[in-house]
Amino acid sequence: MEAKPVETIDGGGNVMKLMQIGDRLLSKDLAEIWCGMCDVKARVDDVFLVEYLKSGLHWAYEIVCMLRSGQTDLMPGTMESTHMEALSPPMVDQLPSPRTLCTHRYRAELPHNLTELKCKIILLIRNPKDVCVSDFNLLREVKELEYEGSFSDFISLFKRGDVLLNSWDSHFLHWKKFKCENPDYPIHTVRYEDLKTRPVEEIRKMAEFLDIECTEKICHDIAMATEFSKMKQQKESLTHRFIATYKSGKEVMYRKGQIGDWKNNFSSAESESFDAYYRGILDPDDHIYLTDKPSPEQPN
Repeated sequence: MEAKPVETIDGGGNVMKLMQIGDRLLSKDLAEIWCGMCDVKARVDDVFLVEYLKSGLHWAYEIVCMLRSGQTDLMPGTMESTHMEALSPPMVDQLPSPRTLCTHRYRAELPHNLTELKCKIILLIRNPKDVCVSDFNLLREVKELEYEGSFSDFISLFKRGDVLLNSWDSHFLHWKKFKCENPDYPIHTVRYEDLKTRPVEEIRKMAEFLDIECTEKICHDIAMATEFSKMKQQKESLTHRFIATYKSGKEVMYRKGQIGDWKNNFSSAESESFDAYYRGILDPDDHIYLTDKPSPEQPN
């Protein structure tokens, strides 16, 4: 499918330059490798980490890699080495098993045989207000997008989904629909806010989902090893091909890693309007995803 250039315009008239394939909005680099991933052959021991941009993927990748390897050291490389939006389909095919594959894609954009094999999926979800702030800071860094708008002007662009990889709610509702239509499919949902608030408990749940025996001490050690400051320090000393695409010429993925940073960016009116917009889209049972509050703890 051919990619075509498009320009989206924010509330202040600032332009973001993107590429479009079908209904998907991509960067030029991403458009070059986007098609064909559904023809990649999934393997029974693949684990897929799925998120909308800026929802904790780098963090979850380190945790899952530690659980699967049985050690508590940060990976010597970067998450981009197994990111399906950083690799061409042949490169994904060549990765050795067991693969921990990271992606922002919808189900139809992933390997056809994934459902048949019931490869385990960990779905990461974060309060869209914090996502919006982090996405803004990331997309302003990407040279080829040429975006220079303010945060206040960016909000309308984000809500409409006229940004890289479309809207937060499209991603959320797509995966919710897949879960509802495939109730027996092994998907484990992790809220960023829960992982931040009670990391040991959430790591234990991830281990159980992956059928990995994990002591409380190992869960605690993984939580300590993947503290944001430690990941930031180690990962910013590494390099990958995307660094050259950033205006700053350095790693930008590890910014703050906080819950509630949106309060430093949204005005009261912007916050109220944003909340009302997403409450109108999501079912009431899903409104917890629009908050900073951790999910209620479930009894054992």
